[in-house]
Amino acid sequence: MNTDFTDPVSSTATGSEPIRVAQFNVSMSFDHSDGLENALAQPSERFSSLAATLQHVRPDIVLLCEFDHQGDAQATARVQQFQRHFLAHSQHGQTPIHYPYHCALPSNTGVTLGGALTGEGEAKLPEDGAGFGRYPGHFNFVVLTRFPIEHEQVQSWQKLRWCDFPRTQIPANYYASHIAKKLPLSSKNHLLVPVNVNGSMLNLLCCHPTPPVFDGEERRNLRRNGDELRLLKHIIEGNSQLRDDSGRSSALTPESRFVVLGDLNNDAFDGDGDKTAMRDLLYHPRIHKECAVGKLCPRSRGAFYQGLKLQRRGVVRQGKSAFWTHLNGLRLDYVLPSATLGVSDSGVFWPDKKQQPYRSWLENQEGKELPVAYSDHRLVWVDVQMGAVDR
Repeated sequence: MNTDFTDPVSSTATGSEPIRVAQFNVSMSFDHSDGLENALAQPSERFSSLAATLQHVRPDIVLLCEFDHQGDAQATARVQQFQRHFLAHSQHGQTPIHYPYHCALPSNTGVTLGGALTGEGEAKLPEDGAGFGRYPGHFNFVVLTRFPIEHEQVQSWQKLRWCDFPRTQIPANYYASHIAKKLPLSSKNHLLVPVNVNGSMLNLLCCHPTPPVFDGEERRNLRRNGDELRLLKHIIEGNSQLRDDSGRSSALTPESRFVVLGDLNNDAFDGDGDKTAMRDLLYHPRIHKECAVGKLCPRSRGAFYQGLKLQRRGVVRQGKSAFWTHLNGLRLDYVLPSATLGVSDSGVFWPDKKQQPYRSWLENQEGKELPVAYSDHRLVWVDVQMGAVDR
């Protein structure tokens, strides 16, 4: 198993070689709908460091969270901008990388439902969106891949109503009655994206649930985050009663090979959130246990040292710091392969102070790790094998 996790060997994904799958919340979201487009059109040290990370880790498949767009046309232009201006050129001495395929569908963020979510009156964004956002597509996500996507088989659960979810946790008498009847469960979207890997199908189950914070006594965001995680379980289990936006049930079967990808905004030990929902997903029998909670669980030295730093500040955590993916000392970002896949390696790109020059990508000019200098999240990667299963 890789012990430093910051200088991974590139995955070639040919024949029986492993396929590197990654999740990266790049924090490329802006307050205005044209903000990302404008930012991509000019030099950016932060974007250069984010691109250098992708060029260095070299995932074959990656989910980028907080990448603003509202549908394929807009997303295609912005993906092309990011690739043309940053990924196609060496950043910080790294080898350029190209992703010929992508998948990006609309999000519930910044979409209004005909009025304020509570009481009466007009909707005011971002708080009155079907998902928190200042405009449609704010905080959305996009899949980039070296392998062809079976677009006709992509499934979306964007429109599934929260009130229709089995054993729904939607707070009673909180939302306006006409809003409660149409508020979607997914704060952004839940996607199942089939990717053709050299003739074999790998299904990417992608989402970015709402953060379980900024609540009142009703705990609406905690409840919604928990149900968004439970929706993942239903999709994995192929629940025939839950239909996607086109009326189909989940295409996953017990034999399917899949990977759950996302900034799930939930740590099984610390922070806010429904811990039971997170643990039920991590310990689900169809999830690769060793990769979710065992010896193959992604980790880094940088996170370990972040733990020491937070301890000195008096921050107490129950979970092991080596597994963290967020500056606040939480494991929020996940790459969870199915038990039907083999796993050969994993890691979190979080170099420590001794591992220059990569560490400098995460820091500002004063050598401080700040979200505005890079991202508050770290890239997580797992090498999966389509053949032999390693549990």
